[in-house]
Amino acid sequence: MEVVPLDASHLPEFQSLYTEFFVELRGKQGWKPGYEESYKREAEEYSKRGDLILIALEEAKAVGFIRVSSREGYFKVEEIYVKPDFRGRGIGRMLVEKAEEVVKKHDDSVYLLVLPQDRDAIAFWKRLGYDVINTIELTKDLKSTGQTSFHTVEFLGEGFKIFRWKGERFTDEEKRFIELLENFYEKGGTKKEFLKLVNSALEGWME
Repeated sequence: MEVVPLDASHLPEFQSLYTEFFVELRGKQGWKPGYEESYKREAEEYSKRGDLILIALEEAKAVGFIRVSSREGYFKVEEIYVKPDFRGRGIGRMLVEKAEEVVKKHDDSVYLLVLPQDRDAIAFWKRLGYDVINTIELTKDLKSTGQTSFHTVEFLGEGFKIFRWKGERFTDEEKRFIELLENFYEKGGTKKEFLKLVNSALEGWME
């Protein structure tokens, strides 16, 4: 197994892997994937604009990739993907470590965004020493369908939404918490009341 920078000879394989990444992601989200040709064009554009793209090779066959973008010294992991048959062999870790070696020559940090539903991805990045920091994405539905496609979770008493995914892997306690939280807000619960309840419960536990 080796990890090498993307070159022209591996561009078609990178385009295929990039397409597989989004087909898998859209499947988890319950969304229809985009057109394969559009993903291939995107992959080619990223290779031309100078993003850091590393390819994992197994006997000269591309089995995974990582793409890191950089804007004004800010380095961000955009995608990482390993073909299903090759997972669990440390290839993802190898891709990340090789990317970090390159980024270290230019900056002290690398960033990424992970959807909160993607429990496996969050666990993977935490194992590699990454911490959850301060991004919350906001949106406004300007043409509501009335369909419930979100879970309600919270941050310091503020209710916010995360997409419902196919094959979610929440524990029973997490599912119960989400259910109770949604009921709490539906019945008019406030941030102040939520924090008061939580603080009281934590104080009681520590006594």
